[in-house]
Amino acid sequence: MTIPLFISESVPKEVSNILRSLEVGMPARYKDYEGTIEFVDDAYITLCITKKPNPPGFRQPYNKCCLLIFPYQWDDLEIEDEHFYDHKAFRGKTNDHPGNEMLPDINER
Repeated sequence: MTIPLFISESVPKEVSNILRSLEVGMPARYKDYEGTIEFVDDAYITLCITKKPNPPGFRQPYNKCCLLIFPYQWDDLEIEDEHFYDHKAFRGKTNDHPGNEMLPDINER
């Protein structure tokens, strides 16, 4: 399932956070086109919709067809909804306070 990015209804700080959360290689959909995100910037996002290998001897290994998606088109961009789920990001040391040594291992929580 995908969800649209309602960027036009967001305040600038939310737009900045949404753009920072997008990653190269992330699957996305724009209207009828499905592909992966190749580049993210405040000016535009590129969505690679086809990728074909080039014959030997070419400078680049792949021939890519990418769509430029400008800010006024970002409302039609959809990404996987699992991207916005909360993921536990902390993997550091947890026993630096009294009592933390009694907690289960970080991977078992």
